[in-house]
Parts: sequence; C-alpha cells; structure tokens
Amino acid sequence: MLEHALIIAMIVLFIHACSWRGMIFEGIKKIVEPRGMLYKPLYGCPICMTPYYGTVIYLLFFRHSVADGLLTVATASGLNVVSVLLIDIKDGICKRDE
Repeated sequence: MLEHALIIAMIVLFIHACSWRGMIFEGIKKIVEPRGMLYKPLYGCPICMTPYYGTVIYLLFFRHSVADGLLTVATASGLNVVSVLLIDIKDGICKRDE
C-alpha cells in the first residue's frame, strides 16, 4: 500500500509541476481561471488533486479493494502535504526576482 501511495503522490506532484510557469501545461491557466472553482482540483494544489487523480490512478493500475483504495489515496494525500510543505519552504528560502 505504501508503495502505491508513493507512486500516486509522485504522479500527482508531477501533474501539478507541469502547470508551473514555463512548463508544458502552463497554458491551462488560460482555460481554467486561476482561483476559480476548478483551479485547485485540476492543477493548483497537489493535496486537493490527489483524491481525484489518485482515485483514477488507483482504479486503473492497482484495484485491490475499496478499503485499500481509500487508505492508499489518503496516504498519498498525506505524502503530498509533506511535498507542499517542502515546496513552500523552498519558495521561502529561494526567493525569485520577478
């Protein structure tokens, strides 16, 4: 279960990173308004993205049981909390000149 949760968390974080400035899916911000209702679950917040993307990934690739799926996706969400905290710490330490 932990291995699957780590895989899901990293895939969701990858999807999130693809929407950063200068990345391949940066243009999605023109289609889905930043700070709109779909912003966080589609590309804005890895924690908010994990239940949606994680469930789809779990059903496509792992599919053991409902209880295992819930625990795996919840664990992946927790791992993404740690990822978001690390990203925030990095952003606080390494300020960009804009």
